[in-house]
Formats: sequence, C-alpha cells, structure tokens
Amino acid sequence: MTCVNGDQRFSLQSVVKLLTGVAAMDAVEHKGWHLTDPVLIRRQDLSIAHQPLAAKVGADGYRTTIDDLIRRAINDSDSAANDVLMDKLGGAQAVNAFLVRKGIKGMRVDRDERHLQTESIGLRWKPEYVDVALLKKDIAALPDDIHTKAYLAYQKDVRDTATPRAMAQFLERLAAGHLLDAAGTKYILDVLEKTATGLDRLKAGLKPGWRVGHKTGTSGTWKGLTVATNDVGILTAPGGKRIFVAVFVADSKASDAERAAYIATVAAEIVAKY
Repeated sequence: MTCVNGDQRFSLQSVVKLLTGVAAMDAVEHKGWHLTDPVLIRRQDLSIAHQPLAAKVGADGYRTTIDDLIRRAINDSDSAANDVLMDKLGGAQAVNAFLVRKGIKGMRVDRDERHLQTESIGLRWKPEYVDVALLKKDIAALPDDIHTKAYLAYQKDVRDTATPRAMAQFLERLAAGHLLDAAGTKYILDVLEKTATGLDRLKAGLKPGWRVGHKTGTSGTWKGLTVATNDVGILTAPGGKRIFVAVFVADSKASDAERAAYIATVAAEIVAKY
C-alpha cells in the first residue's frame, strides 16, 4: 500500500452514496422534496450487492420515506436505497450535475450501483438481476478471462472516481455549510456520525473524546486483488477542531483486516498531532 499525491483518481466505490444523500438533501431545499415524503419500494426497484433493504420488500413492496433512504444509503451503505434515491433525482447525471453546480472538481458520478457493480465484473445490468439467484448463476457462468478483463478495466476507469483532495474539500465545504443550508448541513453531519459500517477503519484509530462522521466503501475482490477500500470522513477533536480525511486503498492484495488497519493507522497518526 503506497501513499500518493492528493490528485490521483480512485474509485468512489460506495462513497457515492454520501454524494447521493447530499444531493437528495439539496432536493429537499430546492425541489420541494420533504424528508417525510413516502416512497414505495417494489421488487423491481432493488439493486445488487449489499442491500439490507431487500429483506423488507415483500409482495406488496415496502413503504418508507426519503429520510429513511438517505440514512440507509449512508449509515448501512445500502445499494437499493442509493439507487432509488438516485432514480428519483434523475439518475447519476443529476448527482453529477449537483457537484458541477456546487463547483466541485476532481470528482464525478456516472452510474448507479446496479450498473457499476455488474460492469466491474463483466456483466451488463438487466432488471432480472434483482433475483439474487439468477445474478449468482450468471456470475458463476462468466469465463475467467471476461471477468478478469472487466476487473482490469474497472481499475483504470475514470468513471465514478474522485481524488483524495477533492473528497476532503467536499467534506470541508459540506461542514462549512457551502453545499446545503444550515438545517441540511446539520442533518447530513448527524447522519454521518451514525454510520454503522467500517468500525475497524477510521473510527478504530481514534482516542476517547474524538468523533468521526464517515462513509466507507469496499469493492469486490477478484483473484486476491481488491480495487477499492475506502473511508472518508470528518474527525472532530475533543476541542471541536475538524479534520477532513479521505483514505482510498487501491489495488491491494492485503486482507480485509490489514486494509482496515491501514486506514485506522491514518486516523491514529492524525489524532497524535492534535
């Protein structure tokens, strides 16, 4: 694992769910959305990969709210919650348009989780893949060379990427209230501090009295190589000082535990300076 300059691009794997959540809050502020707006999730609305929401969707669907979807997308890294919100916003291009409108550079959003996850392994998304058994069957039937070619392409793909510098600046601008109004900013920052994933990453490197609001992300692993292991967030010192951190561990053959420990070390080194 090698430290690089802040302008190299890395996969936004799952961190995109934070961007979708912030864009959804912008829609609350400017498009007449309300956090209490009802949303019906149907079987055909589901995504793939990590989506705890899927267990709640029965024959009559699952009734929820915009608030619940934002929290699930950020706190649980739920792919279905992200994709439903993204669809309501107008697709990945709408999230990207929000970033452009806010002057965010060095970051781009091109696909929802359905398309990113399938393309990265050599499949093309089709609605039938909400059936997990069918998806697993097609993955198992993929020739190794096709899977490998797709994974290598994913390593080099500029789509759905960000630089660490851009991500840290995004977090700084978010916390400063430059992306959302005061109520929206507080809401997102509070949601970030409730993140339940990646407890062995940035959070594990903190000392008592420190807080972190963060969003994690992890790609799949193919032949021992994991393209993306991410954790980005806001560290808050006991005195209230904020430090904005973006850690992207790319193309690693280390174990899950080793990659997490590396990210925790970054947080620990920051804490030791304050």
